Amino acid sequence: SRGDREQEILEAGAELLDQGGLQALTMDAVARGTALSKGGIYRYFPNRDALALALFERAFHTEAAFAEAEVMNWDLPLDEVLLRLMLREYTTVQERRFHRIWLQLLPLTLLRDEFREAKRRLEELYLARYRGLVVALVRREGWSVSATFLASVDISLRLASTLMEGMTYRQMSGVTREEIEPQFRRFIQVMLHDAQRMNQDPATV
Repeated sequence: SRGDREQEILEAGAELLDQGGLQALTMDAVARGTALSKGGIYRYFPNRDALALALFERAFHTEAAFAEAEVMNWDLPLDEVLLRLMLREYTTVQERRFHRIWLQLLPLTLLRDEFREAKRRLEELYLARYRGLVVALVRREGWSVSATFLASVDISLRLASTLMEGMTYRQMSGVTREEIEPQFRRFIQVMLHDAQRMNQDPATV
């Protein structure tokens, strides 16, 4: 099927990116990693940039994904849950592989409009999911949820997204998780303090 062929191409492209970086991602090399000819690859992806963009989106989904039911079952205080989400550890081979691909392709969002637009669109999707998760978590803690609280959460999530991206670039330059963690922990403390203060508005939703 078309979907199977696309997955085959994406797997070959992911392997090339992971092993040799963006320069290794050529249509000839991808064709050698599949049962398709080079012409067959072009039937699914018109050029290398389109393939790289598809891999970027796939890596983004892996990077940002979480299972809400699993998170809700973590036996951790709220601040530790948020820290664990922000400083995610990659436990499977597939997760680690796509994290490496994400790190290689993320700089393209600074250079190419199509990558920047894809990142913006996907961030909005996942910010909405994280917003729902945070609301569920604080309700579990017994907090009321006011309109001003929701506005505060939206601002905090956008700040968290910016912080995480900045820290990702710092990690690429050799900064360790141990060096980054105190900064994330402090951000979460301030975020929760501000959210509690904003939550004094009696209008709940």
